[in-house]
Amino acid sequence: MKRAIFPLPIFLLPGGYTRLRIFEPRYLSMVGEALKNTQGFVLCEYVEQAVLNVPNEGVLVDIIDFSQDQDGQLLIDVYAKHRVRLSAPFQDEQKLRHADVTVLDEYVWDRNEIKATHFISDMSEMLAELFSQHPHLDQLYREKHFHDPLWVASRWLELLPINIAEKHKLRANGNFEQVVDFLHTVLYQSE
Repeated sequence: MKRAIFPLPIFLLPGGYTRLRIFEPRYLSMVGEALKNTQGFVLCEYVEQAVLNVPNEGVLVDIIDFSQDQDGQLLIDVYAKHRVRLSAPFQDEQKLRHADVTVLDEYVWDRNEIKATHFISDMSEMLAELFSQHPHLDQLYREKHFHDPLWVASRWLELLPINIAEKHKLRANGNFEQVVDFLHTVLYQSE
């Protein structure tokens, strides 16, 4: 399947939500098509050295809500449904990027690697507290799975103000234990 590609410096994993401000005509057109066809589009990082700056992987998102900000710009809330592999990128006449998209069924980390630890439980409680302190996050995330360690770790990686390249490295290495160790270090240093 072919989908429009929206490269942004945003880190999002399946199950995540984010709000985007859309103002460029090519992306307004992309949103209109996505709403009309209910097929979504792909969010991915912008990679300087890749063909058309499109990486090999992204997330297929659905638009779940839209509104306008005080300046009249379009705001859309999107939900990341799947990790996807991207290939054969091209641009249309509006310079909107597109690519062939293949859904990756496997999750970022192997569920078999998950061991119940005290910290995973703490990490979940800390995330629930963060959501309660930030109503905009609580409203954005229509579904919450604080009992699921993969969901909790994914949300922490999305939300923490750390270098996006570091986030992509953690995602790419596929080792959930390393992700938990990293989050442990970051979250307990911030206390």
